[in-house]
Amino acid sequence: MPKDVAVAVATARDRVVDQSADAVPLIDRIDGMASGVADPAQRALVHGTALWLRAELQLRSDQLAAAHTSLQQAQHVVEAIDGPVRLKGDLLVSLGNLYMTQDKAADALSAFQRAYRVYEQLHEVRSQALALQSIGSLYAIANDDSRAERYFRQASLLYSADDVLSLTLHNSRGNVLLVLERYREADAEYEAAIALARKLGKPMLEARVLDNLARSQVEAGNVAAAKITLDRAFSIARGREAAGLRRLLNATAAQLANEEGKKAQAVAKIGQTFKGLDLDTTTQDFRTPHLFAYLIYRELGEDRLALRHLEALKRLSDESAKVATTNSAALMAARFDFANQELTIQRLKTEQLRKAAHFQRVLFLSLGLATLIVIVLLSVGLFTIRRSRNQVRAANTVLAGTNAALEKALLAKTEFLATTSHEIRTPLNGILGMTQVMLTDRGLAPDLRERLEVVQGAGLTMRALVDDILDVAKIESGNLSVDPVPMDFRALAEEVARLWTDPARAKDLAFTTELENAPDWIVSDPGRLRQLLFNLLSNALKFTAQGAIGMRAEVATLPDGEAERLRLTISDTGIGIAPEKLEEVFESFRQADSSTTRQYGGTGLGLTICRNLARALGGEIYVASTLGKGSSFTLDIPLVRAQPPAESAALAGDGAGVLILERNPITRAMLRSLFEAVAERVRFAQTVDEALQLLELEEFAALVIDEAALSTATTNKLESIATLCRAQPHLHSTLLYSGGEVIENAQFLDAGLTQMIEKPIAGAELVQRAVPTSARKSATIGNDPLVPQAA
Repeated sequence: MPKDVAVAVATARDRVVDQSADAVPLIDRIDGMASGVADPAQRALVHGTALWLRAELQLRSDQLAAAHTSLQQAQHVVEAIDGPVRLKGDLLVSLGNLYMTQDKAADALSAFQRAYRVYEQLHEVRSQALALQSIGSLYAIANDDSRAERYFRQASLLYSADDVLSLTLHNSRGNVLLVLERYREADAEYEAAIALARKLGKPMLEARVLDNLARSQVEAGNVAAAKITLDRAFSIARGREAAGLRRLLNATAAQLANEEGKKAQAVAKIGQTFKGLDLDTTTQDFRTPHLFAYLIYRELGEDRLALRHLEALKRLSDESAKVATTNSAALMAARFDFANQELTIQRLKTEQLRKAAHFQRVLFLSLGLATLIVIVLLSVGLFTIRRSRNQVRAANTVLAGTNAALEKALLAKTEFLATTSHEIRTPLNGILGMTQVMLTDRGLAPDLRERLEVVQGAGLTMRALVDDILDVAKIESGNLSVDPVPMDFRALAEEVARLWTDPARAKDLAFTTELENAPDWIVSDPGRLRQLLFNLLSNALKFTAQGAIGMRAEVATLPDGEAERLRLTISDTGIGIAPEKLEEVFESFRQADSSTTRQYGGTGLGLTICRNLARALGGEIYVASTLGKGSSFTLDIPLVRAQPPAESAALAGDGAGVLILERNPITRAMLRSLFEAVAERVRFAQTVDEALQLLELEEFAALVIDEAALSTATTNKLESIATLCRAQPHLHSTLLYSGGEVIENAQFLDAGLTQMIEKPIAGAELVQRAVPTSARKSATIGNDPLVPQAA
């Protein structure tokens, strides 16, 4: 309801209640405001409120027919409002009050009960208490004091935050308790009402309740307390406005004096009660005073006066009895109708239960018959099963043996592949190392160089096949591991791009890189990332005859705004993949079709390894392709940023050298040719002791340790590494280890190592990672198109 309308409604309600001013103009203005409300529900609410206020005013002015019409119109208006609203309950309460005035007790009871249900849905506790009070008053008029007391008590327990309402409830409950001769409880209710009247500053209400309390005390025989209570009441009831109340107080005082045997005082007080009143027209408020007057005059022998008061008492009692009988009969009829409805409902429930019982009997018989059939079928099936039980057991035994043999065969295959791959790769690395060393000789004859390059290329191809088979064996055995360490991702990506530039140029393919948005230092496994990029770029180059290949790196932020992902995309303009083959290319030993294998070669393991490596890094690899136009592979992994390591000042300066701890002479020769191209000095040591002696004599910028050389030390590997790193703390130290060995990376790094690199690794990449930029002769490392790898 709009604010200005709500203010006008509150003012009009006050005027209707206290009749301090004419409320009709204000009610008309509220009715006119309804037309200016746009919302239909709100407009109906304002219009209905105006009609309700008009009905209340008419009801208080005894315009019962007009009030009934206004209430009917208001109820018709609020029917357009969906759901319960307080106005619907207020209209029902007003309608119930109208029915009470017209002695339609059953209709009034129904209206009050419906109003209570509306208020209950709205959780309007105060309004619920008012509805219960109205129901209690209805039963009190019908002289059903027990029910009236119960409803008054429920109302007072339900809501006690409104002092005016609580005062009324306590006083009403005290009245019915007084009729029920429960004097102690009545006194407690009156005392509570008196305290509230005093709190509210309502002296006339306090005096009226004091009169009720005094009457209860007199009837209970508590004469002393009654006298004190009456004195308090007389001290409050002063002035012209309290004249009617003083008459009632005098009647109670007359009863008190009569109980004390003070006949003259009793006659005087009862005479003041009826002084100036016509005994034929007194109201219901004087029914009890008439009774007091009759008893007093009869005891004094004043038969004429006693008879007049008895006639007046009979007149008022007959009127009250008529109303009470009418209301009681109506309420009894309502209860009978309710009981009849309950009986009908119970009869329907009984019939429903009978039908349910019949259905259950039929159901149980059906279930019993079905169970019997199932038992017969199970018996037949059990007999059949027992006949073939031995055959099944024998088959299970054979199957178990077969499964065990298959598991052993699979384990043997995996071990064979791993062992064979290691055994083949060891001499193959030696061959590749020596061919690389020979190819660095500038005086080599052209025809001999060409033959060595053929050997180098064939060896690299063979080792790639061996590495793929070894990786698949690791994947199948569950031994695939990753070693996340701080790494310079941008440098790794640029290095991989440089290594594939010449092969792309050799096929007349454009090779584009987009690394501007790539992160610098991250935490990941550089070896596995490099392997992923090599495999994807190798495929892109292999299956692209013309056009271009590309590599793009970018950082993506997830919708939560916190987690970041690193996305690497390798694209090509090659032969593409058919849509139905997009998942098959990730299966082991599978390519798009058999013609691809014949034309381009390969084992079909590259993409299988890529997907497993991507998942081991916590990510996934996706493919999008158009047949005949090219493919795009996207690696999506979690991005964990890292701080770049601080470069030691000791690494700067001319003459910085590299110390290499390596036992194998062939490998030492190969490493010498690699490192002498970038470092001023390259020193070799076969044992840890030799390395310590060199560290005491010379300053080095980098230390490269082969894990196999540590096996000859007198101490364990961890202590040897710690001793070497402590000799020159500024060293950029690198440990080369075999992927087949179990290495406690965290312990070795804590011992002082700068990094750990898994073998095999490309020679150019090893130099790039092992020698700091500040310790090199120049910033450029030669690019080897054949991607040689160190042992």
